[in-house]
Amino acid sequence: MGSEPGRPGDSRNHLSNTTRLRARLDAACHRALAEISAVLALLSSKATLSSLSSWVESRVPPAWRRPRRLLFVAAFLVVIVLILIGKSAAPPRRPPPGTAVFHVGNQVAIQFVHSTGSVHLSPGPGGQVSITAHPSGMTDAIHTRYRQRGNVVTVDVSAETGLPVATWVDFNVAVPQGANAHVTVPAGTVDASGLNGNLGLQDTAGSISASSLSGAIALQTTSGSISVSRVSGQLSASTDNGTITTSSTRLSGHSIVRAQTGTINFHGSLDPGSHAEFRNTNGTIAVTLARGSSALVDASTPQGSINSALPGVRVGSDSDGRVARGRVGQDASAHLSIQTMGGSISLNHGS
Repeated sequence: MGSEPGRPGDSRNHLSNTTRLRARLDAACHRALAEISAVLALLSSKATLSSLSSWVESRVPPAWRRPRRLLFVAAFLVVIVLILIGKSAAPPRRPPPGTAVFHVGNQVAIQFVHSTGSVHLSPGPGGQVSITAHPSGMTDAIHTRYRQRGNVVTVDVSAETGLPVATWVDFNVAVPQGANAHVTVPAGTVDASGLNGNLGLQDTAGSISASSLSGAIALQTTSGSISVSRVSGQLSASTDNGTITTSSTRLSGHSIVRAQTGTINFHGSLDPGSHAEFRNTNGTIAVTLARGSSALVDASTPQGSINSALPGVRVGSDSDGRVARGRVGQDASAHLSIQTMGGSISLNHGS
């Protein structure tokens, strides 16, 4: 017997049957996912055994309450719950090699002892300080020890005697964003960037660099330069033997910039109501105010000269030497005081 040829409507019926089958499968999958979600919600809310039993009677068909099928469903749900618990209870990430982590409060002091390398500060997670050491030179002869007492962390670096000069340790330090931090080093360079909060950097013999900071910033070095860029807040910068340079700096409150020997070069602006003092014992001071700045200016030098390009500021002489006084801008609520004993003063307008 030959086979009966297919009718034209058979293909359409087959497609419609396939579509209906897919729709039923999709609906069943959605119902299964909804039921599983409801079970998980019930378990997470610590439902009682009676409530769980009532839920099973109202939601699960009688055919599925048979022991084997019920056991299969229970095992499936247990696997899902264990997977979720395993994800939530995953162990925290371990710090990378060479990194020490200390739990601190909102105020932290970090003291480096016998360290001659660089220290770089950047923002990190809240409630902790992480310090990563990068030794150079004869690394096997370098010994770094950490000690914590409350919010004070001490880093002691020692090396065997007779080592070449090219042996040191550089540190990357992450402090909580917004915390009050104070860092002291005996030598080497210190730089901080991207921090919001009160920050103090103290270096005995080395330079200090600060960029993209806001808050009350205190920078002090005995022998070295200080560089400030994109800093906003109350600034205290002091060096005994070095230069101080600022760019894109906005001063607020009572800010003091002081040098004993070296130049002071300030580029920035003053917040209304602020008082900025620039003092130099034996060096020049150059102040460039951003366009649109307003301030009362009072500058003097007993032994040097004064040049002013600020409109409204006049240069003259008195019994103490050369002076420059006047008003810049319309709202002159800020006060700018400049004094050098053995150098010149330059007053300029920025672009």
